[in-house]
Amino acid sequence: MDDATKKPLIFILAVAILLVPSFVVTVRSDMISGAVEITNIIVCEDLTSDLVPVNVVSSSSGFSYGITQVCVAFTYRGSSYFESCVEWYYEGDLIHNESVDLDGEGVKVFYLLRDDGAPLKKGLYEFYITCKGVRLADISFSIGGFESEIVS
Repeated sequence: MDDATKKPLIFILAVAILLVPSFVVTVRSDMISGAVEITNIIVCEDLTSDLVPVNVVSSSSGFSYGITQVCVAFTYRGSSYFESCVEWYYEGDLIHNESVDLDGEGVKVFYLLRDDGAPLKKGLYEFYITCKGVRLADISFSIGGFESEIVS
């Protein structure tokens, strides 16, 4: 092969090497987000026995200092089993994570509280739901005076 023939082949090979991984990541991300759906996310202080939220936080306000627990509830629908995880962060540091089964459909409820029953610390908290490395929901809220945000 002469140089004129090699250059286009090398260019095509280089483009293929660069594009194939991003295509695989995009397809994988779409497959996971299509297989697991998170809706009706609620951040509140507690739920009644009938699953009615108490002291719901809105996207423009946070919780007052002094609360001892925060509840995150959401509905889900999963068409097949994928390893999923929920993670709690305080001021950017991971404070708790656990695996969760999102196969089928239903409601999941998670609480954040301190072992000693003391009020939760002032600051920014985040709650993530991830599936195979893809973030399905990104929730942030504050205690004692920062803005809160729910992104799904």
